[in-house]
Amino acid sequence: MKVVAGTSSPLLAKRIANALNADLAKTTFKKFPDGELYVRIEDVDKEAVIVQSINSNDDLVALMLMFDALEDAEITAVIPYMGYARQDKKFNEGEAVSIRAVAKLIESYASKVITVNIHSRDAAGYFKKLVEVDAMPVIGQYYSGKDVVMVSPDLGSYERVKVCAEHAGCEFDYLEKTRLDAETVEIKPKSLDVKGKNIVIVDDIISTGGTMIEATKMLLKAGANSVECACVHAVLAGNALNRLYSAGVRKVIATDTIEKAVSVISVAEAIADVLRS
Repeated sequence: MKVVAGTSSPLLAKRIANALNADLAKTTFKKFPDGELYVRIEDVDKEAVIVQSINSNDDLVALMLMFDALEDAEITAVIPYMGYARQDKKFNEGEAVSIRAVAKLIESYASKVITVNIHSRDAAGYFKKLVEVDAMPVIGQYYSGKDVVMVSPDLGSYERVKVCAEHAGCEFDYLEKTRLDAETVEIKPKSLDVKGKNIVIVDDIISTGGTMIEATKMLLKAGANSVECACVHAVLAGNALNRLYSAGVRKVIATDTIEKAVSVISVAEAIADVLRS
């Protein structure tokens, strides 16, 4: 087995290769003056594991070219962050269901697809060969032994924070919105008193940071000692990270599904476990 590091996930690919005691394939990636991509992969025989998050259109095109370069190999596609998964249903007539199109494309090449905390059950349902890795236990283990309380930003993320807190060995809750009048909405933990406590807000994705910022301001106003934000996928669009820190967030941490400066937790071992099986 050779591990092929894609353009978006070189560090995670190396970590997975190390966990499997496997070699990295020799690759060449270039971009022509007109923006077209070039891919060459050498030294791969019968079995290959491609590691490539889809963070952009170029990442998706590079993935397709890697598939084509490995036309004679059996391919496992490790796509830690599955871009296009947010458009998982048709909201208006004539819309493309983006993840459906992407799933068909990927599975026309790959014999197995591995991803980490895909956006929704609906998105996962468009795949026939998908194995999903849950990174919440990994995040929980990072906080094990630390004096924290974990909260999810809403009821929809409650099951995620529950798993995370079980591995951290800490209390957990979710934030509940209550409309007081036409102009006022109160946001507070469902049952926990956060006064004087170190809070970790846990979610699957931080994109613009808006949800985390709103929750942080409320928690600090309620007397929390500190607020950190933890997520699986650190999209952090635009100046989201600066906005989070300006709102009073003490620390932002994420896994390496998207390789950013805040990606201090690795999902390599969890992915390697699936590949071993």
